[in-house]
Amino acid sequence: MKQRIPSSAARKLVLVLVMIAVAALATAPTTEAIQNKLCTYYNNDQHSQIVGQRGKDCCGNPVSWGTTSSFFECHQEYCVWCPPPES
Repeated sequence: MKQRIPSSAARKLVLVLVMIAVAALATAPTTEAIQNKLCTYYNNDQHSQIVGQRGKDCCGNPVSWGTTSSFFECHQEYCVWCPPPES
């Protein structure tokens, strides 16, 4: 005869496993590329023309050109590969 786990014990086990998974993901190291954010600035609210950028590219290199404005969008930059740093 098979022994069944009570449903309350099964729910507690699932809850504990989910909490462990969330904790593991929360403490996982992030790569430098994931932390890089680049903001693009535009001349108007229709984003007709790019007037500048500030932030870091996907390899962590600083980007700073043009002017800033109150019309901008920022996003994360992701890289598949970054060249080794020059020595």
